[in-house]
Amino acid sequence: MTETITRTGRARRLLLPAALALASLASPALAADPAPGKPPITAASESALWWGDFAALEQQNAMYRQAGRFNPDGTPQLDLFRSGLGKVFNARIKNPEPYMKELDAMTLQWAQANPRSAFAHVLHARALLAHGESYRGTSFAKDVSEDSWKVYHRYLNQAAAYLKDNADVALADSYAHYVLIRIGTGLGWTSAQLEAIAEAGLQRNPEDKDIHFAMVNRLLPKWGGDSRSLDAYIRKATEQTRARFGWGTYALLYSEAEEDQYGKALYEDSHADWDKIRRGYDDLLERYPDSAPLRNRYAYMACIARDKPALRRLLEQLGSRLQTDAWGSNPERTIETCRGWATQV
Repeated sequence: MTETITRTGRARRLLLPAALALASLASPALAADPAPGKPPITAASESALWWGDFAALEQQNAMYRQAGRFNPDGTPQLDLFRSGLGKVFNARIKNPEPYMKELDAMTLQWAQANPRSAFAHVLHARALLAHGESYRGTSFAKDVSEDSWKVYHRYLNQAAAYLKDNADVALADSYAHYVLIRIGTGLGWTSAQLEAIAEAGLQRNPEDKDIHFAMVNRLLPKWGGDSRSLDAYIRKATEQTRARFGWGTYALLYSEAEEDQYGKALYEDSHADWDKIRRGYDDLLERYPDSAPLRNRYAYMACIARDKPALRRLLEQLGSRLQTDAWGSNPERTIETCRGWATQV
């Protein structure tokens, strides 16, 4: 019996790359092993999920869930680990259905083989969520067909039911709470319901910032929230993390809101307070003084706040370490115009 299970596991490991090779058809690059150049933690989790190495994933998840696991630039290592998972769950291919079905089957097999593993159960729910999102796509809601909406909701309901049925095990990992917030946002659960889920997850792991980011997304106007509720949540999250990050959480969560909805109108259309955001980035840089990503984002936020002295200082500190991924949409032009404005007398 053990040998049968082992052989099935080995066969299953090979099916995900095979399914993607089949689905990608004329795009052989998509069937290759994950590309180099990513952060090592991200590359390792992406590769392990790609090749069906659940033991490695379980070990990595246990390691990065531990308190105090931050890179020198302030990036939570748990974020980097989950980023690798996301690259597999959200792989963009021409014909995704065989691939998504294989992810569903592979993660369900892991959960059935490891019934006391919270992470295994959450991975299966995460796969079902990704399957549903592949039908929803990233277009405006009005552009999604009625049939696609039905399939999207069917998979999200299936993911929610699975986590409910396995809650006694799955909810031991705060990743389950993050996935539930994503599911509940898609299914229209109330903000009060989702905040209760967030609180429970943060009790499991107070450093799980993904939970805060998922709640910020839910409270944006585009998901039925409003600027007042968003501000109340951000202030609450900031108070919960003040002992470690000062006003840093305030800065990071409003930066997320800027990226996900408000853009350069953040200070006009929300309750964001630039003085508090500036203080937050200063608090973070006191803890992570060599963080180029934080300093780049700080400079961008200073530019859209029209704080010329802060922008000048930050650009001088950055020198050649400008990183376009921190400068909003159309970043090359944004950097150009911000630098030009900073040099004006």
